[in-house]
Amino acid sequence: MRSFSLYAVAVPHRNSWFTEKRRMTLKKSELVAALAYHAESSKAEAERFLEAFGKTIHAEITKVVKIVVPEVGTFQLSRKEARKGRNPQTGEEIQIAARNGVTFKPAKSLQDKVNP
Repeated sequence: MRSFSLYAVAVPHRNSWFTEKRRMTLKKSELVAALAYHAESSKAEAERFLEAFGKTIHAEITKVVKIVVPEVGTFQLSRKEARKGRNPQTGEEIQIAARNGVTFKPAKSLQDKVNP
């Protein structure tokens, strides 16, 4: 069985969970390499997949309320209503417009992986 691992670096952080052998950010090139490895394909194919996946999420989230990615999680459109806020520099009350947002809820299998 082949093994794949990105190098691990201890990163100082106030939470000890982060000081274990975990990296803070997985760069695109590293994600492409990992996808290529696990799919047993080329990096070019993995990069095309990653770009197509991102474009698909962007295009479809405006048409549907929820996108479920099995074993990963759910992207969901959420509505944030208009509200009153305050300018922190002047203290003046301002109106914050209503807007749409996107939330992500990880799948149970992913939650179980990070919380053994």
